[in-house]
Amino acid sequence: LRDPAAREAAGLLTPPVLAHAALLAELARLVPGADVDQLPFAARLATTEPEATGALAAFLTRARLVAK
Repeated sequence: LRDPAAREAAGLLTPPVLAHAALLAELARLVPGADVDQLPFAARLATTEPEATGALAAFLTRARLVAK
């Protein structure tokens, strides 16, 4: 995050919330037309496995950047 206020706010979030947000952002980039009703698995995954969710989001980011 470039904005210091956003970076500070992100520091207040729990790991599951950060992981969920990162995964949702990448899924939205991958499938722009995805409906919110199609993504409840992301919350379940982030809640139970935040570290794995963050790793998945990072993997999807790298894959998207390499594909460009």
